[in-house]
Amino acid sequence: MILLIHGNDLTSSRNFYFEEKNKLSNPIQLAGEGLSYDQFFQSVENTSLFDDSKVLLIEEFFSKNKSNTAEVKKIIDYLNASKKVEIIFWESIELSKTTQCLLKNASIKTFSYPKTLFTFLDAIRPNNAKTLIKLFNDLKVNMEKELIFFMIIRQFRLMLNLLDQTQRIDELKRMAPWQLSKLERQAKLFGEERLKKLYQELFELDLNMKTGRIPYSLERSVDFFLADL
Repeated sequence: MILLIHGNDLTSSRNFYFEEKNKLSNPIQLAGEGLSYDQFFQSVENTSLFDDSKVLLIEEFFSKNKSNTAEVKKIIDYLNASKKVEIIFWESIELSKTTQCLLKNASIKTFSYPKTLFTFLDAIRPNNAKTLIKLFNDLKVNMEKELIFFMIIRQFRLMLNLLDQTQRIDELKRMAPWQLSKLERQAKLFGEERLKKLYQELFELDLNMKTGRIPYSLERSVDFFLADL
């Protein structure tokens, strides 16, 4: 059994991963980044030799390694040829279809946000309040307002970090060039100083919400924030 858990809905995928992990008795956990074939092979063979019920847990194997390296290819070839391997892979991002297809016999569990969420986040720009509020209202039907608010904060953090020219956060490092270009164009519509001011407003709103000092509901507060962009 090979199970691949991935998706951009990090909270849901992580919760599911821990649910599966908690069902196991003494699983063997390996770090995916830099995992060598020898280390993988020894873990698999020792697991099969001493306890048929053992399961390997491997995190970030596909997202932290290039799929065309010799070590990764050897591991994937082993997995595709073996019928006895018990492994759960967990990835913090949504893998491409090409990457998902590398494992021929895997069950794949994908946790994705609705596409309208990214339409909404991409639409965050000055003087676009009418569209943003409509998209926000549509999203509220199927998503928790707290999660939408978190994603708004994340979007501003990404834009600000991209313009700041300091060390990039991990989320930006994992993005494809076309994603970075789109995000950079979006950030430049605001400018660095305006982004800093808006990010500070979001920080204060988040703090007030957590401390019970928010004067309006979160829904109304987000409406006000979007209307003022």
